[in-house]
Amino acid sequence: MSARETSFEGRPVYKFELYAISGEFLSKLFLVRDYLASWVDPKTFRSLRFEKHTVEGKRVRDDLVEFDYAKKLAFRNGKSIPIEDSTFDSLSSVYYIRLLDLQQGTPIQLTVVSREAYPLSVVVQGRETVTTPAGTFRTIRVEPRSENEGLIGKGKNLVLWLTDDEKKMPGQIRSKLKVGTLVGKLKAIEKE
Repeated sequence: MSARETSFEGRPVYKFELYAISGEFLSKLFLVRDYLASWVDPKTFRSLRFEKHTVEGKRVRDDLVEFDYAKKLAFRNGKSIPIEDSTFDSLSSVYYIRLLDLQQGTPIQLTVVSREAYPLSVVVQGRETVTTPAGTFRTIRVEPRSENEGLIGKGKNLVLWLTDDEKKMPGQIRSKLKVGTLVGKLKAIEKE
């Protein structure tokens, strides 16, 4: 994951990027080459544009979502989706959660665009210590939940461990899939 300041259509934005790449052994069984990019207004934190390029096994997919708040619409691959004033994409929602005061027992309600605009509830489950290749961290365990199949996926769940400090870096992620469990751990911390 990375974040940087840049410009988009002549205005300053934050650009968030995420790469997910399967390791050498797993790639022989199930190739993963995912790239997600999100452009966000730095003042309102509203999503402006979201790109997702995925290669997962034999499935290859490209998605583009552009947000037009004046029209209260997002356009996913040309199809219009009604949105609210503060709407996120799947990547910007993770960065937004990191800005909040995360307290156990206080669910966070968001609207996230995927195939449609879906309500997302983020539940703070507690605090845990996790060990990753980048070190051992005190973390806040959060679980995004959605009743809609199109956002997280039917029969799947997703858990994030964010460092329990002012940065709230994603230290670990776990997703239960139909074919097993995907676990990602923070590999390194780099500063530009």
